[in-house]
Amino acid sequence: MSWIIKNWYLVLVVAAILLWLLIDPSREEPNEVADQIMEENNSEMLEEEELVPTEYKIDIKGEIKNPGVYQVTENDRVEDVIHLAGGFSSNADNQMINLAERVYDEMVIYVPAKGENAEEKQQVIDTGNDDQQVKVNIASIEEMQTIPGIGEVKANAIIEYRETYGRFEKLEDLTKVSGIGDKTVEKLEEYVRIP
Repeated sequence: MSWIIKNWYLVLVVAAILLWLLIDPSREEPNEVADQIMEENNSEMLEEEELVPTEYKIDIKGEIKNPGVYQVTENDRVEDVIHLAGGFSSNADNQMINLAERVYDEMVIYVPAKGENAEEKQQVIDTGNDDQQVKVNIASIEEMQTIPGIGEVKANAIIEYRETYGRFEKLEDLTKVSGIGDKTVEKLEEYVRIP
């Protein structure tokens, strides 16, 4: 007993350690684990929200079982739209359709009948649409170069930007492309269409 009285501070330290162990500091760990799980779930939810694809309206006509306007996503191809429309009719000339082509908003897909001149019909559809602007979110390098003031270098820059950062959402987004400023965008307004 005299040892305990002489070394009371050691007894106090041991008691404090035992009390601390009884309180169990590991109880905070589940909270840390729960916080970590919540953070992971929140980041996954944010990633899922960012990955929601853009939706498009596509008009499909001609030799198709259920012609009409269909809602698809930017990840779809012509083949997917044809499937949504019930497939080709028995009279369809499906060799004239590029099934692998990516869809874009306001796209018109015309499925010709066997023996029909599809190019003439497509020209009628195209000229029926008075919008002859270049759609920069889907245009090829050759189509880009048809825009006044856009040569090969700027066309490549636009396509490279689009492939790196994604679709242009508004005309002003073109100023983010190297070599294109506000004045150039003003000149392009009547020749370019977004989306």
